[in-house]
Amino acid sequence: MLALVAVALANADGRTGVFLSELLALRTDRRTVFGLAVGAFVANAVVAATAGAVANRMIGQGIVALFVAVAMLSAAAALLWRGRIGPEAASLASASQPLLGARLLLAQFGDRSHFLIMALAATSGAGHWAAAGGLAGWLLAMLPFLAFGAALAGQLPARVVRWAGATVLIVWGLRSGMSAFGLLG
Repeated sequence: MLALVAVALANADGRTGVFLSELLALRTDRRTVFGLAVGAFVANAVVAATAGAVANRMIGQGIVALFVAVAMLSAAAALLWRGRIGPEAASLASASQPLLGARLLLAQFGDRSHFLIMALAATSGAGHWAAAGGLAGWLLAMLPFLAFGAALAGQLPARVVRWAGATVLIVWGLRSGMSAFGLLG
């Protein structure tokens, strides 16, 4: 559940939803493109969750709490970052399906969502639940932009949700960091 909330908050800016919405508008093979995007997310989420579960067995909980703090604060920073991060949809409009799949897989690598999944999997060692929750949160964050289009990202309610999500992630990250240093119980 924590991964669902964290990933949904981290993607509240709609960058991925806007990108996918624009890409789907440019291509005729929409189902395949959506399947490739979800598959790319799942593949990277499984790798991140596995790494987090392995880290759970190797490092202490204080370090894990510090790792969660860094993941939350970096996700908040990415959420507040103005400008585009990642590929342009127009550059992939005419790509073949295997090339598109590879580009989507590489674009997801190291994304804030997967960093959060890895950090949260490290807290409990239950990587499969972190990956599943991360996928659900990612899909929930994308749905409004897929349903209403890329113009939604510039609307006032979307900006309020983005700032509220960043605020929650900052507070969550600071609390986790303070508990890592024994400042909170």
